[in-house]
Amino acid sequence: MKAAQTLALFVLGIATLPALATTFRLDADGQEALYKTPLPKAVYQHSRSEHLNDLTILNAGGEQVPYALLPYEELHPLHTTKHDTKPLTVYPIHESQLKDPGELSVKFEQMKENSVNTTVNLNINTEIKDAKSIYLIDAGDKHPALQTLSVEWKGSEDSLTPLDILASDDLKNWSQAGHAVLLKTSANGQILLQNRISLDHPTEARYLQIRPAEDNLLVLTKINAEYSDIEQVAPNLLWQELQFLTREQNNKTGEINLDFESPGRYPVSRLHITLPETNTITNVRILARKSGNDPWQYLSTASLYHMVKQGKTYASPDVIVYPTAARYWRLQFDQTNGGLGHQNAGLSAGWLPHTVIWNARGTAPFALQIGKNPDIINRVAVSSLIHDYDTEPELKAKKIQQVRNASLAIEASTAAQSGNPVENTWQSPPDYKRWLLWGGLFLGVLLLAGMAYSLVTAKQQK
Repeated sequence: MKAAQTLALFVLGIATLPALATTFRLDADGQEALYKTPLPKAVYQHSRSEHLNDLTILNAGGEQVPYALLPYEELHPLHTTKHDTKPLTVYPIHESQLKDPGELSVKFEQMKENSVNTTVNLNINTEIKDAKSIYLIDAGDKHPALQTLSVEWKGSEDSLTPLDILASDDLKNWSQAGHAVLLKTSANGQILLQNRISLDHPTEARYLQIRPAEDNLLVLTKINAEYSDIEQVAPNLLWQELQFLTREQNNKTGEINLDFESPGRYPVSRLHITLPETNTITNVRILARKSGNDPWQYLSTASLYHMVKQGKTYASPDVIVYPTAARYWRLQFDQTNGGLGHQNAGLSAGWLPHTVIWNARGTAPFALQIGKNPDIINRVAVSSLIHDYDTEPELKAKKIQQVRNASLAIEASTAAQSGNPVENTWQSPPDYKRWLLWGGLFLGVLLLAGMAYSLVTAKQQK
């Protein structure tokens, strides 16, 4: 009887074993209400659910604490805007002094030391005095697209001065480029100044005309071009090389399919494709699917190249795709449209890491667990953790930066060391419960058989 009770307790213990999860230790001491932690690659690797829905943060008492997931762009803008101001050369022209408005030309003379002398030739009607001026502006050859001008002027104070702006590349053919109003006034010590001209659209034309509308007199003293250049910022991506599986080639259609497998549910947004052979120029279709039974889903088409010139290697940039978590990836080449050589291309997946902001409720130590689907997901909106987060969009990044950092480290007892092969979390985890239960039942059968045998032999001895 005692052995049977022991066996029953053993089987019950097996049945209540927790599902496998990977634990990361958080270094927060709980002295702050909020902490932020950038998620490393290992967290994504051990997740068994899309969108990190199996992520929980626990305090020392094993209680979940609320957290929010921030996309990469919330903390790290992917674009920056650079502003530059350049003074422009201005030629005042009395419009009515031109015998023919079309008789206007600009002469450029190459001087020493790479300097240029510019001369404006006009056919002047000297009989006209005090004529209204228009202004010819030379923005320079091959300048960035120009849309905004700032001006300084004399006169026309306390009144609105409407302007017409025209653009030309050859001083003969002019097109409308925009309209503007200048205003300079003051009252009770307050100054109101409107001195910016915004064109209807960016222009790379070399010449502009500023023409005061109607009979307004205007004396421009300075004109600046304001250039805004938007540049992409290289993000700090996390990368994982995908395992090559198979190559299928249809010699009739010329289609080549290279299949790869991802070991984790990464939210892939960049793909780096390595062409093994130099002087390769080709196109590729990119497809993905979550399981071997699903149909392939088309993601994108890209042009690829790998060339070497004068000792320098030139390779195509990474391919940007809509964030996708998929187990299987396919690169499809067409031999009739660039194709691929005998060697296979390589494929690596990249993604933008999230940052988790969490509430240090309860006592330390705190831990992050991934890989086990909890009954309740304590994920909340960022605005639930940071007061007025949504009401001041321009201060979002600043508010997040003020939150204290907390790093994490993986517990050696719950996960493989980094030197071991990457586990494929698309595969079902080992069902230790099932095997232990069957083992327990088998041992129970053996135990009962042994007990029955002991009873039989005991009776026979009597």
